[in-house]
Amino acid sequence: MRKPSLFERDPLLLGVVGIGITAALVLGALYFDKLPFVDRGKSYTAYFAEAGGLGADSPVQASGMRVGQVSSVDLDGPRVRVTFKIDGGLRLGDRTEAAIKTRTLLGAKILEVMPRGEGQLSGPIPEERTTSPYQLPDALGDLTTTISGLNTDELSTSLATLAETFANTPPDLKVAVEGLGRFSETLGVRDKQLRELLERARRFSDVLGKRSGQIVGLVADTNALLVQLSSQSAALDQISSNITAVSMQLKDFIGDNRETLKPALEKLNVVLTLLDDHRDDIRKSLKYLNAYAMSLGESVGSGPFFKAYLANLLPGQFVQPFVEAAFSDLGLDPSTVLPSQRTDPQTGQKATPALPMPMPRTGQGGDPRLTIPDAITGNPGDQQCGAPGAPAPGPGCYPYREPPPAPAPGGPPPGPPALPAPGLAGAEPTTPPTVDPYAPPTQLPGPDQASTNGAP
Repeated sequence: MRKPSLFERDPLLLGVVGIGITAALVLGALYFDKLPFVDRGKSYTAYFAEAGGLGADSPVQASGMRVGQVSSVDLDGPRVRVTFKIDGGLRLGDRTEAAIKTRTLLGAKILEVMPRGEGQLSGPIPEERTTSPYQLPDALGDLTTTISGLNTDELSTSLATLAETFANTPPDLKVAVEGLGRFSETLGVRDKQLRELLERARRFSDVLGKRSGQIVGLVADTNALLVQLSSQSAALDQISSNITAVSMQLKDFIGDNRETLKPALEKLNVVLTLLDDHRDDIRKSLKYLNAYAMSLGESVGSGPFFKAYLANLLPGQFVQPFVEAAFSDLGLDPSTVLPSQRTDPQTGQKATPALPMPMPRTGQGGDPRLTIPDAITGNPGDQQCGAPGAPAPGPGCYPYREPPPAPAPGGPPPGPPALPAPGLAGAEPTTPPTVDPYAPPTQLPGPDQASTNGAP
């Protein structure tokens, strides 16, 4: 009969076995240090009169060094049995002693082991060679309980009676009894304050017990803070060393380039002096710049576009020489007048606007030439750009052409304006006013002039 393979067996059984093996591995990993076959320490037992706050997992020390930990603390009749484990090769003699001591001010306990004697410790440490700790909160609590049960009135009466009984005793005993009487009187007078003191001591011990965990955490945080301060101190020392090295390098650099840096520093002083002299102007400019920036921000933030006007960005009196120099080698019509001279002065009745000019007065002869290529006539002697009658080969080629003669002043546009009347030197040229046929006459025509409506 063929033996079934692993995959042909019951899957439920395989799953249970797999889960069991996994659980065993997890438990073995968690409690690895407690497995008997891997335990490298040796266990000992000690008997104490009381536990004194010692618990499981408390550290075991020898000569100030940790050598193990407490495994368990159990009650064994009127005694307390403490089982602890020692790691490593520490040898405990046959008269080894043990004591429960306070590790911190907050009450944390440790088990102190003091190796004594010869040979090897084979049995438990007896109670005669162990010491229990002194518990301050417990002592205060017991004292409070004991004193709170006293009848101070009866105690005072008893002490007073004792003082009267020993009144006729020798002087030394009399002085002692009198002191005892004064003590009883003081105890009676201070009874309330003493009870308050003991009550506050009890409250203090209770608060200390409740806040022990927080205080331990505070001490641990303080240790972490000290570690961080130590690391930061080391970092500051390194920074100080680096600063010292940089300062030395700067000193050497300044010494090597002293002659080169001196003129630069002098110029820098001049610049700083200039800035200091114009400090008020700079402050005022920054103030105006702030207002301009705010206005510009509001303009830009109002939409996807904005308008800005910069007055006198390119003044005409500065640009005109460059324009004239740019076109001087191409030649211009010498009859061309300035833009300010291309319009006639306003004439006519007061408060009556002048009629619009149909064409500007360029001062040139022939038809108005309003574009720059038409206004360029070239210079005499310029070579032709192409064959006679053929168009110019391209832009920038301006052969010389004779400009038509300029018409007489005062004619229709584009001729120059009329010359000023005799005796009016310095007046601008003018042209005869154009009379509106529908306007009322301002003056009667002379005998040698025709009327405006054509009557003789």
